[in-house]
Amino acid sequence: MIETGPDTSVPQARENDLARLMQWPRQLLAIQTAVSGAEDDLDRALRIVLQSAIRMVPVSDGGEIELRDGHEMICRAACGDSLRKLGERTPIAGSVPGFSSMTTQDRKGLRSTIIAPIPFHGEYVGQFKLHSRTPDAFGNSDLLALQLLAWLVVHGIGRHIHARDERAKIESERRFRATFDQAAVGIAHVAPDGQFILVNDKFCKISGWARDELMERGFQGITHPDDLEADLTQARSLLDGRSSSYTMEKRYLRNDGSIVWINLTVSLVCKPDGKPDFFVSVIEDISARRAAELDAELDPLTGLLNRRGALRRLRSAMSVGGPWTNGVAAAFLDLDGFKSVNDTFGHEEGDRCLTKVALALRKALRADDVIARLGGDEFLALFPASNEKLVMDVLTRLQRELDTICEGEPWTVGASLGVAVVPPGEMPDPASVIAAADRLMYRAKQAKTHEPVVETITAAAA
Repeated sequence: MIETGPDTSVPQARENDLARLMQWPRQLLAIQTAVSGAEDDLDRALRIVLQSAIRMVPVSDGGEIELRDGHEMICRAACGDSLRKLGERTPIAGSVPGFSSMTTQDRKGLRSTIIAPIPFHGEYVGQFKLHSRTPDAFGNSDLLALQLLAWLVVHGIGRHIHARDERAKIESERRFRATFDQAAVGIAHVAPDGQFILVNDKFCKISGWARDELMERGFQGITHPDDLEADLTQARSLLDGRSSSYTMEKRYLRNDGSIVWINLTVSLVCKPDGKPDFFVSVIEDISARRAAELDAELDPLTGLLNRRGALRRLRSAMSVGGPWTNGVAAAFLDLDGFKSVNDTFGHEEGDRCLTKVALALRKALRADDVIARLGGDEFLALFPASNEKLVMDVLTRLQRELDTICEGEPWTVGASLGVAVVPPGEMPDPASVIAAADRLMYRAKQAKTHEPVVETITAAAA
């Protein structure tokens, strides 16, 4: 009989496993440091983890890390016997395997595989595999090692996504800053209370104020007083959710006392909870266009508005948020006897007569009222009509001033007046309002009493 000593293979294996386990903390820390050093290079981080896995699990002959891409798995890292699988895509079929160890057979014979799923933010995003040509090669310690290494893959994915998001954020901020600073129009962010939060250089140039002065004044402090209420009304509509944006033409008072006309477009940005955060205002300098429009709307002889200018101002006066919300009066005036002035004294004297009429109308009306020469000896006056007495008081002043234009002159002219009153809330076509006033003037002329004919005009009646 041959005597044999005790079997020492099992204790020796356990001793070897214990020695490996004691080395893991240092190894895992080194791997984590290496993964962190890969910055946002995810493929490099995956290779580091996979190569480290082969060293920590020496029975393995190869392995791969697959990550989900839509409805497929793509092999993003591979080594050893699995190197040929790099870049390979396979459909995701059935349930995702959990931590497992298995022995399978392929063309090369029996082989062992251990698999660890890769979770990220509560979702399965891939799997980590190690293979061996030896059946049943892997033990529990090998599976545990793979589980720990799978979490280092998660660490690499997290750093990659964070770096990608940071890069996108920096690029977005760079593009915003370039767009904001180099825009051909003025851009301003304005707090709900009207204070400027951010303004670009173009806006400072348009408004005529330095950046620190704008921050101190707010938009109310640079807006022309006659335009402020209309602007505030539109802003309140945004804050109340009754509109999503608005566009208007308004004036700024510049630091040097001059006026600049601008086209203003405003939208509202809200916080995640739906509360207003700030306005985004886009400002375009339209002074040149307004000057050209004004030239096109002026009567060259008298300096009054022409028909085009009168129509625009009447439309504005009747509009919601317009300057005369309590009603508008349109007084159509036609001179009586003017033809004889031209026929008897010539057109130069006729022009002087028309100029005196324009001066008389200016004297009778307020600075904010509108006076226009519609053509020939026809004039139009627009003024607020909050009540009948106010309208009659204005007409009395008009008649009184017109009576003085013939004093000391070799000619005599009179005037017939027709007045169309548009009540609050009505918005008839401006041309129809002037036409109605013209018809009323003709009735006054036929009556030959020099008393104005006044009627209320609604949108339906006009």
